[in-house]
Amino acid sequence: MSTFRYEELPFLLKPFIYFFQKVILDPNGYGGKFFENFKTRENVESILIQQGVYGDTTNVDEELLEILLGPSEDDGAKEVFLKVFGGDAGPTPEQYLTQLDEQPILALWGSSDPWVPVDRGNHQGLNFGKYNKGEYKLIILEGAGHCPMDEAPNKVHTEMIPWLKSLP
Repeated sequence: MSTFRYEELPFLLKPFIYFFQKVILDPNGYGGKFFENFKTRENVESILIQQGVYGDTTNVDEELLEILLGPSEDDGAKEVFLKVFGGDAGPTPEQYLTQLDEQPILALWGSSDPWVPVDRGNHQGLNFGKYNKGEYKLIILEGAGHCPMDEAPNKVHTEMIPWLKSLP
C-alpha cells in the first residue's frame, strides 16, 4: 500500500522518505500523534472531497464517513495505519499479475482517480494486460474516482455482473 518503493525513487529523495517512514511514522514516536490528527472527521472528509478521491462528491455523506472512521477506533488501528504508510511497499502490481496462472481479470478503473491514475506513474493500469497470462479486461469508468464501487455502483455492476456470468 505504500507508494514509496526505494528502487523507484530518485537518489536524493531516498533519505527524506526514510526519515518520514522511520521517524515521523514510528508508532512509538510522532506516529501516534500523526494518526490521531489524520483520523479526524474533518480531515477524512477533506481528503475525500478536496483531493478528488470521489469524482462525485455528493456520495461523501455521514454514512460514508462513519464507515471509514469506525475502524480507526479498533484496537491496533494506529499500528496498522502506520504500517500501511510506513511499511514496505511489497510486490508491484506487475509482479502479482505474472504470478497468476491464466486467471481472467476484470479491472474497473475510475477515469478521475487522482491517487492511482490509469495512465500515469510507474505502474500504469493501461499496461497491466501484458503481464497477465490470462484474459485481462480493463474498463475505465468515466467520471468515477478512486472508489468506483462506492461512488458509481451501478456502473460497476453494469460491467461486473455480465463479466462474472461469462466465466466458465
